[in-house]
Amino acid sequence: MISRRRHEAGLRRLLGQFPVVGLVGVRQVGKTTLARNFAARKESPVTFFGLEDPADEARFADPRLAPEWLDGLVVVDEVQRSEGLFRLLRVLVDRPLNRTRFLILGRAGPALRR
Repeated sequence: MISRRRHEAGLRRLLGQFPVVGLVGVRQVGKTTLARNFAARKESPVTFFGLEDPADEARFADPRLAPEWLDGLVVVDEVQRSEGLFRLLRVLVDRPLNRTRFLILGRAGPALRR
């Protein structure tokens, strides 16, 4: 396995500054592996959502099902599969006293430019 400690340190720094950090790239470069390894070292709660899973996709498709109860680090994989995700993230991040951090992963391409 390739050591990605420097990348993990970068994620830690960015998530300390910003409520949402995006990790994008082509398929099979290790985005999900990096996120899982990073999350495994976190002491705060971590929640994973994979938008290839229909149940997770439904939670983000309907704003009334928005996961407002989330705390800690939330990792959302395959963000390019959800058209309304960025609008929903804005609502979740703007909540009063929000301390949740979102790490969003997706394939680079035109779908992310919405």
